[in-house]
Amino acid sequence: MIQVLSPIVIYFSKKNSNHLFLITIFMLSSGLFRIKKLGLSFIFVISTILLLSKTVLQRRPSIDPIPPNEITVHPSYSAISPPIFSQWTAKPCQVGEKIDLLIVVHSSPSHILHRKAIRQTWGSNAVGQGLNIRTVFAVGRSKLPRIQQRVNSESKANGDIVGVEMIDSYTNLTLKHVAGLRWAVKNCAGVEYVLKADDDAFVDVSRALKVIKSAGLSSSSIACRVVPQGTSPRRFGKWMVTRQDYPYDAYPEYCSGLAYFGRPSAMAKVYEAAVSGKVPYLWIDDVYLTGLAAQAAEVSRLDIGVWFARTEDMVIKWMKSAGDTKRVLPWIVAEMTPRHWPSEAEDLWRMIRMTQRKPLNSLR
Repeated sequence: MIQVLSPIVIYFSKKNSNHLFLITIFMLSSGLFRIKKLGLSFIFVISTILLLSKTVLQRRPSIDPIPPNEITVHPSYSAISPPIFSQWTAKPCQVGEKIDLLIVVHSSPSHILHRKAIRQTWGSNAVGQGLNIRTVFAVGRSKLPRIQQRVNSESKANGDIVGVEMIDSYTNLTLKHVAGLRWAVKNCAGVEYVLKADDDAFVDVSRALKVIKSAGLSSSSIACRVVPQGTSPRRFGKWMVTRQDYPYDAYPEYCSGLAYFGRPSAMAKVYEAAVSGKVPYLWIDDVYLTGLAAQAAEVSRLDIGVWFARTEDMVIKWMKSAGDTKRVLPWIVAEMTPRHWPSEAEDLWRMIRMTQRKPLNSLR
């Protein structure tokens, strides 16, 4: 039997080499051991060496990340098929009709109350100041027949649903985004501006138009809260993006998905790039449309993030502090999650309607 007082394991690494050397020093008490079962001891030593051998400890080859601005734009990717719209899809804009802003709201089929609140508040034509706006809702199909029946009835009653023939899900967000853009640029190309918004957004439309007009949007730019280049994909959780989905370590610059503005010509360029097959498909619609596709279309992003409320808590706090005073909302776009719909949204709309309009340069 072998009596081991203190085994010491020391690793040496050779510079610029993957070889690892293992020296095992056994400090054994002199004269207190006898070797028994030599065969088993020999097997133990050989097994240890094999376990820690070079073939086991050899490091995996590293993959150099490709910077976002070097993402290949190549016509070999699969092109997105043109979307199919439902029979109850909203009618096109009338030829020659002057529309200051077309709002395309991305909405989940079950968010019926969200759409109702938007119709009655910031998405209505009651924004005043002589503005003519039109609001439509891009909605995919629900897996639940009773929800889909309600959406069909809602569409017939209001005429503002852009129904997309695909299951409405997180992994189909890009397809719904593409469908909304296609409907806008093919059916309302004569409008002055287009706003894409999520149904948890609240927009002060009249002031938003003042902001983007003063920003001087061109036919090759969109305005939004810009997410800077270098943001890492989420590799875990609900919004997990696998390396098969997106092999790079960082996203290019893109727009926060809550809302972004653009002229129809800019939106058309983004749409054409998105369906061209020249950019790698990604189901994260914000990154795909306003990042990868916009980059391929040479459409730049104008950062107006200072006009976006960073959290909904900031908005609720402002509402409580403002009370019935005629203080101007410091932002043009705010997020309001479902727990604040529709009551807080209606209260915020009422406060905005009470507000005395002031020049933009007097708001800060």
